[in-house]
Amino acid sequence: PAALPCDGATPTYESNVRDIIEQTCAYSGCHLGGAPGVYDSYQGLLSDLESGLFRQRVIDVRDDATIGMPPNYAPQDRAEDLTEEELMIITCWLGAGFPEE
Repeated sequence: PAALPCDGATPTYESNVRDIIEQTCAYSGCHLGGAPGVYDSYQGLLSDLESGLFRQRVIDVRDDATIGMPPNYAPQDRAEDLTEEELMIITCWLGAGFPEE
């Protein structure tokens, strides 16, 4: 059987995911008090991880121009989509139970 992309590696918030969130949030500082969720810390992200909202917006509906994250109306210098690598890291992280460290 083919190996899953996650085999042998477990991404963590501190080592892998924090940078992706900071670099791909559509508006710098967006999730630091403006948009739902204060994503400047693991604790700020935890309720949306546990409820499934983070997975829904970043993975499940990522192709939706408005509610998929990051949204397609991001400013020119910000990402409109996650790269395949970023998406794989987030998916593996969520699948592993979103470990902090």
